Amino acid sequence: MSGSFKLTLPLIVILPRVKVADKIFILNLNNYRNTHHMTLNQAKVKYKEMVYGAMLTDSGKYIPPAIGLPPYLFTYTVFPGSMRTFDVNNVCSIIDKFAADALQELGVIKNDNFKFIPRSVFEYGSVDKDNPRCELVITSIQKELT
Repeated sequence: MSGSFKLTLPLIVILPRVKVADKIFILNLNNYRNTHHMTLNQAKVKYKEMVYGAMLTDSGKYIPPAIGLPPYLFTYTVFPGSMRTFDVNNVCSIIDKFAADALQELGVIKNDNFKFIPRSVFEYGSVDKDNPRCELVITSIQKELT
């Protein structure tokens, strides 16, 4: 495997509201299917900002990571904040949707279709009460497939 890159992603998006309390959008399929399309778009835009922020250097500069040539394996590992049971696929499917779109828009990957990401893996990590998150490892699998 020729290149890989690790990115720490959030499990929630906080959408600021002016006259009422901020809306907390928990990234999972159940929330996604029941949320109004305008709120989904706001959450996706905010998530892209969060992905961009996660890729800034210590000096605040954005440098797209060198992840090697496509195709890629995307491996998502979820570290929830509690022992509450959940479906890994319900969480990772929405994180994958938001993250892959953000990475494409930020120029990290050229496209997020099957020619560029033929394989995604969703895994459970462990409970991390202090830092709930999803870790994405992007690995170039060009040599594996040739």
